[in-house]
Amino acid sequence: MTPRLTLNIMLFLTVLYGAAVAIVAVTDTPGLGTFTIVGAIVLGVLWVARGFLIRGSR
Repeated sequence: MTPRLTLNIMLFLTVLYGAAVAIVAVTDTPGLGTFTIVGAIVLGVLWVARGFLIRGSR
């Protein structure tokens, strides 16, 4: 996988997560807090992993 492709995938996942949070917030679902915390942690770990992998390939 190229660095550009991983960047595009991560940006897509981040935008998709933001849209999902917006939809869940509009529908006033009771599990919003848990959903946002877990999603943010997963995305954060993925961004960090991408950073380490890209830095290691240079």
